[in-house]
Amino acid sequence: MLLSAIVLLGVMSFPGAAGAQELVARAYANTPVGVNFVGIGYGYSAGNVFFDPSLPIEDADARINAVFVRYVRSLELFGKPAKVKVSLPWTTGHWEGFLDGEYRTRDATGLADARVGFDILVSGAPPLEPADFAAFEQRTIVGLSLDVIMPTGKYEPTKLINISSNRWAFNPELAVSQNLGGRWTVEAVGSAWFFTDNDDFFAGLTLEQDNLFAIKLSAIRTVRPGFWWGFGLGYGQGGTTRVEGVVRQTLQRNWRFAAFLAYPLAPNQGLSVALMSGVTRRVGGDFDSIAVGYQYSWGGR
Repeated sequence: MLLSAIVLLGVMSFPGAAGAQELVARAYANTPVGVNFVGIGYGYSAGNVFFDPSLPIEDADARINAVFVRYVRSLELFGKPAKVKVSLPWTTGHWEGFLDGEYRTRDATGLADARVGFDILVSGAPPLEPADFAAFEQRTIVGLSLDVIMPTGKYEPTKLINISSNRWAFNPELAVSQNLGGRWTVEAVGSAWFFTDNDDFFAGLTLEQDNLFAIKLSAIRTVRPGFWWGFGLGYGQGGTTRVEGVVRQTLQRNWRFAAFLAYPLAPNQGLSVALMSGVTRRVGGDFDSIAVGYQYSWGGR
């Protein structure tokens, strides 16, 4: 549960570039119904940030810290296991680079955009009580999800760089999770991002962005219940932007790599660590991230 929030910390502070860069393991694992999860975490990202080449910004670099709180509730819907999710990050960032040949810096602190989501496992995972869950053996699971990012964060239209993207974003996914008959599980996810317009972009202009599509693969090794590690690979393409209808050279072709670790402290508590790195081909961000988190769960139907 917690990793699906942790990994986002590395990309949420880069508006418009997040979708294809998110890598999450075990997001579509079965969960007992009626359980509540609360997570807190911290993430740090650093590296180069490449802007729209039509803007006079060069050699940009960023260092971003983020903390978050997240709540997840598992439930049964139409005879299928499902989850509802809410997360809220707080971010502080430092950016530096050259604007029109002159060295500039930018610091920003505040709430980032909130995210709400819904997952449902449509095949291969029956809804189970906590007492019955230990006997469940995964084979092939098919899942669907929809996440929505809301423009609730801090935004200053007089600045080119902001914590919030000042628009709505919608992220549907289709996933297949396959147990290989032992301790290994592989997951394949098809993901898309759809964006509304930012009608209050820099200097009052309108920013539009095309859809962004991604394919993500991950492999997970279970050591024992609650203790597992894994790695992931993702590629995304799309996201060309337009300002006042003028197309910018912002087509993204993104590769991302990630490693994950989860360790149980108690039956209802756990720690998670996520590392992410990669290179964005053509336009976007080239940065590394690390995030750690703690999760506590309670309840059961």
